[in-house]
Amino acid sequence: MEGLVSFTNDIAIAMAWVLPAACYAAAFYCFFTGVWGIWQQHQPQNPYVGKPWVPYLSVVLAGVFAAFDRILTKSATSANLDIDVSLSSASPTGYTGSVDPIAGTGPKDAILTIVSEFALFFQMFGAWVAFFAILAWHASNTGKTNRGKMSCFLQFAFGVVLLHPQKEATWLLSYWPT
Repeated sequence: MEGLVSFTNDIAIAMAWVLPAACYAAAFYCFFTGVWGIWQQHQPQNPYVGKPWVPYLSVVLAGVFAAFDRILTKSATSANLDIDVSLSSASPTGYTGSVDPIAGTGPKDAILTIVSEFALFFQMFGAWVAFFAILAWHASNTGKTNRGKMSCFLQFAFGVVLLHPQKEATWLLSYWPT
């Protein structure tokens, strides 16, 4: 299990390195399309005739992507998760390798141990899920996809829940029959 945990943590660290670049690229894209859309509203070939709010929404989403770590932190605080999201560095957990790899007396303890070992991957996966939810919401508002706005909200909420997997796993396992 040590190799799998180390490999998964390496993947999570790579995801942590790429996410800030993706956020800034999305912020640049949203800002550029927002400014272009505002300029196009005064032209006869305006692509946003029925949706005049879309360029302004793009400019706001540029700020959301530029401050994505603070948005995730505020969302996690709203979900009562005690976690501070930072996109500037990854903090790998690594494999601590105890004498008894899965401590505890039953399946609940085993599941909690496994979730805590893979916590960094779950956190980064949750951040990426939230990132793509905001991108999908932007595409839904611009008409580039037929995806519903509520599904984007649910995807974002699922991503925020994955930011603290131990707390959510403990909550889910509280319904496990003893």
